[in-house]
Amino acid sequence: MQNKKMIDMIKIDKYYGDFHVLKDIDFNVKQGEIVVVCGPSGSGKSTLIRCINGLEEIDSGDILVDGVNIWESKKNLQDIRAEVGMVFQHFNLFPHLTITENITIAQTLVKNASKEEAATTAIELLKKVKLEDKATAYPADLSGGQKQRVAIARSLAMKPKVLLFDEPTSALDPETIGDVLEVMKELARENYTIVCVTHEMGFAKEVGNRIVFMDHGTIVEENTPDEFFNNPKSPRAKQFLNEILSH
Repeated sequence: MQNKKMIDMIKIDKYYGDFHVLKDIDFNVKQGEIVVVCGPSGSGKSTLIRCINGLEEIDSGDILVDGVNIWESKKNLQDIRAEVGMVFQHFNLFPHLTITENITIAQTLVKNASKEEAATTAIELLKKVKLEDKATAYPADLSGGQKQRVAIARSLAMKPKVLLFDEPTSALDPETIGDVLEVMKELARENYTIVCVTHEMGFAKEVGNRIVFMDHGTIVEENTPDEFFNNPKSPRAKQFLNEILSH
């Protein structure tokens, strides 16, 4: 099943008013593949992944997740949202709930898990992200990196078919970035299907199976990390790498 397409975006166009943010995008991800999407700010990267789970509506084209066309019906869209985990730049945790409650709430509401079952899953996942000692804490008690690891645990609690990461480390202090990337590397080893928008080129090089480089709403280049970093094909990718790697 390794060649099964988990995500298939076909001829996607997306506008914000007159601004053409995604232009005729064809993009697919196979089961178990880790695709890193990079490019300058404003290139359409975050919009691309927000379209995959229907957080952004498209103007034309088709998006299939595990063979299901997400915009064909409201039910399809709801089903897909339960099966596609999303980790945001700013965590989006509920401040009035404990860390355990943040992880259990969607399991009980969306997946109809019992409270006991959801709590057991939450503790297992907190161990996985090395935060079991924070089970009864509140988000305000955690550092940014810890909050992001909780957000990852919360996504995993839904047993997603696909995990989407939207610049998961860009709001973090440099010291805490490593802990978050470590958790993501672990997920990569466990064969999750992952799409990650990031500026962390070291992570992209080490973990990605494929790099997708975007600029001005188009996919300019796709390649293996080795080829992309050592032998970029497009002048735009060369310029981007020179700028980002010289810092």
